[in-house]
Amino acid sequence: MKKNFLYLVILSSIGCSAPKKVSVENQNSNLETIKNPLEGTWVLKNVLMGDAMDMPCGFVNMDKVKEMNLTFTDDKGNSSVIKKLFGQSSVNNFSGGYTVLSYDEKSKTGKIQFFTLISTKMAAVNLDFMECEKRYLSYLEKSVDFKIEDGKLQLSLTIPLTGNSSSPWGESYRNVLYFYRK
Repeated sequence: MKKNFLYLVILSSIGCSAPKKVSVENQNSNLETIKNPLEGTWVLKNVLMGDAMDMPCGFVNMDKVKEMNLTFTDDKGNSSVIKKLFGQSSVNNFSGGYTVLSYDEKSKTGKIQFFTLISTKMAAVNLDFMECEKRYLSYLEKSVDFKIEDGKLQLSLTIPLTGNSSSPWGESYRNVLYFYRK
């Protein structure tokens, strides 16, 4: 009986840990807990496609497109490596999961893995809005690197360009989503 009580006390204290923690894998494949730097809501402001910086949808939307955002959550007491996220694209709401694979506190950079995103299925009057949403969710889901600096979040994917040495982007093409903390 005393043993069961002791286990209950230990498990309760583990469940009461700080809510802004996330498990990441270090180089030795051991799990360690660090502060979750992504937690909170971020609003998409710009998109870099190769060498061109653009508005989130590639055009000024005159408030016809909803604010595109992303919220990273960190469930209290959830020791799972997969965390939840949700947000608003140009037309639909979406949700999914993510894992922070690594994070360097000094450089404020890390590696992230997104899991399949699901979204509502509303249609837009303007097909450009649907294309914007498709591009945004694709870039988001494929992002593998992140950097946080001065209240700004960059989610990016660098694609090596092999066999095309005359590419205007050089040896790689980079997509970056630029967010600001809300």
